[in-house]
Amino acid sequence: MERQVLEEQLKTVSQSLFYLTLIILSVLLSFWSVLIQREELEDLAAGKSPGAAPDVFPIKRSASVLVVGALGFFFCLSLRTCREAARGNDPAARQSAEMNVWASFFVLAAALIRLWDLGFMEAVQRAAAAEEERSEDRTPRPGGSAGGCGPFTA
Repeated sequence: MERQVLEEQLKTVSQSLFYLTLIILSVLLSFWSVLIQREELEDLAAGKSPGAAPDVFPIKRSASVLVVGALGFFFCLSLRTCREAARGNDPAARQSAEMNVWASFFVLAAALIRLWDLGFMEAVQRAAAAEEERSEDRTPRPGGSAGGCGPFTA
């Protein structure tokens, strides 16, 4: 029986390491997206025209999805720990496990809100860019109408 418990604990620790690695990868992706944004700002501050930098939204989305997945695992782990603590006789362990469930829940909720907000802001910015592009197409050009062609252009 003790060997089975040790093997289960080893499996849990290995899974935890995997999900911690995903969180580290997420941090690296976030770092990369900030470097891209800094480079764009440096170019603008130097008076250079913006280059063809990668779109940071997919990078941020990937980082956020990795975090949500990892935090989902840790939330489930906290629930399991709480159930196990509820079967024991240690009120301090029970209370600590319950507090960890709440902490894990709030951290996961924050990550989900951030992921939703990221998707929302991406949609808003893409819509604004599309509207700006349509607006430019309707702007009258010297020697012609707004987007007209053929013999009817002024």
